Amino acid sequence: MNYIEQPKTNRMRKLSDLDLANLISKRIFEIGDLTELSLDSMAIFTGVSYSTLRSISKASLSISLDSFARICSPFNISLSDFFDPQKVLSIDCKKLEELNLFKMASSPLRNQKRDLVSPISLTKGTNAIYKQERDFLAQMIYTTEYFSTARTLDQITADFGAMNQILISPERLRIMLKKYVGQEILEKKVIPKAERKPTDPSRPYFYFKK
Repeated sequence: MNYIEQPKTNRMRKLSDLDLANLISKRIFEIGDLTELSLDSMAIFTGVSYSTLRSISKASLSISLDSFARICSPFNISLSDFFDPQKVLSIDCKKLEELNLFKMASSPLRNQKRDLVSPISLTKGTNAIYKQERDFLAQMIYTTEYFSTARTLDQITADFGAMNQILISPERLRIMLKKYVGQEILEKKVIPKAERKPTDPSRPYFYFKK
């Protein structure tokens, strides 16, 4: 069983494959305890598949360094800390806005999302409006099947406006969706030329959940 080579630091002893596998398993459970996330919730939040998290939590699968980074990054955990058996992990959940938003959106109240995100008022400041837009988009991604179907920016804009009077421009949506594409929670693909409208930009995209 070949795991990635652990970071080399002066205070770390050399770990065997079994030691490393057990350490990784321990870390997954530590993160779950500190964040109060189940494995399936952690999979959605980090973008690492549930089957992968389940396997490494059982010390039975090796994964790439990139996947470990995707596990650690959302919780502000350095890879050196993750792989240091002498290090006790610490996660300041109060400072992790995306985590708190995810947990709120995944709570039993998710069926009441219309109450959680009220229509945007013109009297609110720009920062408040942007936060409300981000909150609503996160809810649609994490708690609904909306992105199971590939959709264009224009379609998403129209749908969001009809659902909750959330008026987000296609350009603003493109910027916000870029983050979820980067985290591999959503995918995007170029719309074939035959399906494009005359008003579409030069390289329009479909956005959809993996």
